Amino acid sequence: RRSHGASCDGRYGLVAALAPAALAIGAAGYLAADADAVTVGAAAVAVAVMARALPVPTPASVVVSLLAAAGAGIAVGGLTGLGAKGALLGAAAAACALIGHRVASYDYPSRFVHFTAGVALPLSTAAPVVWLLGRALS
Repeated sequence: RRSHGASCDGRYGLVAALAPAALAIGAAGYLAADADAVTVGAAAVAVAVMARALPVPTPASVVVSLLAAAGAGIAVGGLTGLGAKGALLGAAAAACALIGHRVASYDYPSRFVHFTAGVALPLSTAAPVVWLLGRALS
């Protein structure tokens, strides 16, 4: 059935319908990853996205985010089996998450961005790195 709404409404509907499926497929990498890597990666992504919100210039914010994520990777890696290797995993996951965060911000000021930019897209873009580095470092 064809929608009779405005064309931009149809695009928003298409994005809203396809985005959750794409995010779920991307996030499935967490199911295949090592549990310690998932823990380190999720903590690093959370810290990176929070640090990115600091009111400093963009380049400084990105550097602070990556360093904070590496620190979170070391801290959480110490609690899990990864140890100091968690810093590499945390920094790599944070780099992917910041890219996902930036991509989601292009939809601003849509309400959809509040769901994707804050949680889903950064976590999903980091999933392949968490899976790959988790296997390599474990």
